[in-house]
Amino acid sequence: MSVTRNIMSSALFSLPFLGYQPVNISNGEPALTAANLTKQTVLGPPFSWPWNRNTFQVDVVPDSQDYLLMLPDYGFLEKAWLVDQDGNVIEIKVRLSLAAESHIQRPQSVSVQEQETDGTILFRLNAMPDQAYTMEGFYQQAPVLMSSLAATWSPIPDYLSYIYDWGFLSTVTMLTKDARFPIFAQRFMAHILGAQGGLTSLQRNIFLGNWLEVMSAAQETQLTTQQGISARQV
Repeated sequence: MSVTRNIMSSALFSLPFLGYQPVNISNGEPALTAANLTKQTVLGPPFSWPWNRNTFQVDVVPDSQDYLLMLPDYGFLEKAWLVDQDGNVIEIKVRLSLAAESHIQRPQSVSVQEQETDGTILFRLNAMPDQAYTMEGFYQQAPVLMSSLAATWSPIPDYLSYIYDWGFLSTVTMLTKDARFPIFAQRFMAHILGAQGGLTSLQRNIFLGNWLEVMSAAQETQLTTQQGISARQV
């Protein structure tokens, strides 16, 4: 999949909507911040993308609940499963955190208990394993922030530019307190949710709820400003 479009491409897309007002006012801002916020939203939970997926594998032993792995590109855990000595595969649930446990049984869930800045990840199983297993899984890679308008939207492929272009436009208008921000944000939400058919109703509702809070806060700020201007004109 080709990845050639950069932040400047999205800035050019947004210019007609902004009345050709520049988005590169000072050291690439507010375009850089808008692009990075958009990228973090697209690559963050609850969204999972096949082109942003990586794998891990660790040997599980009967006397240990915790396992350290070096995963510098780790973003968030997507799926995990155990493979026993006979080759049987058992999917386990992903939890936010787990307590220490002395009970011995086949593990049924796993959490990312700790994450260090050097990329060290501590995985914790919900029980002491009853035998040796191999734990395997998928995780989504963390977004790498962009530092110039020439930076591409990698790893997001060009065919999904309709998502991040509208995300960029909605974020720029939010940062510049443009009253049309909710209109552009709704288009962005429709595109990104439409491309994620595997989300549960709960995941969709949480994402929508968070975005509605952001839009409400932006609208309240705009209303307060407009009321202040009106009061000074009276």
